[in-house]
Amino acid sequence: MRKRLTTAQEIQRRFLIMLVALTLLMGLGVVGIVGYRLVKQQERTSNQVVASLKRSMTDREPDWQSWDWHLWRQNSAIDTRRTYVLASRQGKTTKHYYSPNTRAFLRARHYDIPFFEALTYTPGYGITYYRSGSRAHVVFETWVSLEPITSLLWSVIGMVAAVALLILMVGWAYVRVTARSITRPLASLSDAARQQAQSPQTKVALPVPDQPLEVHQLAQSINSLLGAINQHTHQEREFIANAAHELRTPITAIRGHVRLVQRRGEAHPEIVPRSLGFIDDESAKMQSLVNSLLTLSRADRGRLPLTKLDLVEQVRATLTEKRAVLTQPLDYQGPAAVRVTGNSASVQQMISALLDNAGKYAPAATPITVRLVVGTSVTLAVEDHGPGIAAADKPKIFERFYRADAAHNHQVAGTGLGLAIVAQLASLNHVTVTVEDNQPTGSRFILNFPDSDSEKFSD
Repeated sequence: MRKRLTTAQEIQRRFLIMLVALTLLMGLGVVGIVGYRLVKQQERTSNQVVASLKRSMTDREPDWQSWDWHLWRQNSAIDTRRTYVLASRQGKTTKHYYSPNTRAFLRARHYDIPFFEALTYTPGYGITYYRSGSRAHVVFETWVSLEPITSLLWSVIGMVAAVALLILMVGWAYVRVTARSITRPLASLSDAARQQAQSPQTKVALPVPDQPLEVHQLAQSINSLLGAINQHTHQEREFIANAAHELRTPITAIRGHVRLVQRRGEAHPEIVPRSLGFIDDESAKMQSLVNSLLTLSRADRGRLPLTKLDLVEQVRATLTEKRAVLTQPLDYQGPAAVRVTGNSASVQQMISALLDNAGKYAPAATPITVRLVVGTSVTLAVEDHGPGIAAADKPKIFERFYRADAAHNHQVAGTGLGLAIVAQLASLNHVTVTVEDNQPTGSRFILNFPDSDSEKFSD
């Protein structure tokens, strides 16, 4: 399995590859340019050698048998000590004249260097540069040794290699320090996240470094996510505890009446109907609570299909249903038809829950009004004339199992989940739900449908 690298190691690896590549390119470039210049210089030297041999025949043809090669080398304006010359005189028979060491040089085995026709390699003699020329009936062939050039070139290569190695060492050290400095905040963030994972009960925010900006933003985003997760976890635990408490109360009451009937039912049969009625009421509360929990659970996980619907039609259908249940007069004020985007069943469920909530607190003789107003958005308000809601309770009434002080009165039945279900369904329908005081008394629960293209039809 391939070993995983840290960010710092990956940065170091990539920069090392880049440094090696750039250093090699630079070294090859320097060596290539220097080598090319030196070879060109040697080419000019070879041409000068051939030219000097031609000049020796300007006035008369030399006597090659008695030609003083050493004198020619001494009088030559260039260094000819590593130059090998073959002079061939054309006639009835071709005669060859060799400079010192040329015979031995020509007897050695020669190897052509690819891509360079004028260059050959001869063991013991090194690389030589070949040039030829002729004058009258004499052909001159010269081989000029490149040993001075190769020695200089090797010196250049050694110097370039030393500089390249120094660049690599300094560059590697710099990249290593820089990479660790850049990734240190990320490593600290990773360590803190690992410690947080090992101690999930500890609600500690991750450190937020100032630099680099990406890690700063990442740490802030992770802290926001952790905050949301911690809040959600807290809400879930509180929800489970509240649900258990709400279920425990009716179960305890039911079991108490069952025991009462078991102990005294035969001796006092008159208590049986009363206990059965109480058991029926408490089981109905349990059923209502369980249904609310199921509804809330589905709303938490669900995603509702949204379509265009007639909001007035939903209101009228809900009012017709609730008139048979609620004791207060129910009234509608608004246009004859308004089309909004939403889920029909959940919109009707929200209106029903708000009407139920108003019916719990409003006096029996006071009306409950559903008011629909169309502007840049569609506003549906459920207004009652009950005791109202204290300012301190308004931010909390949409929380699960939260009930204001007035709701703790045993005369007010409920599970404490109705408004929480409204808030969750409103979120799924992209609707905002708020509460404000009604005048002169009571509360107004407002559903705001953000439909700028809503259609309104008057009666």
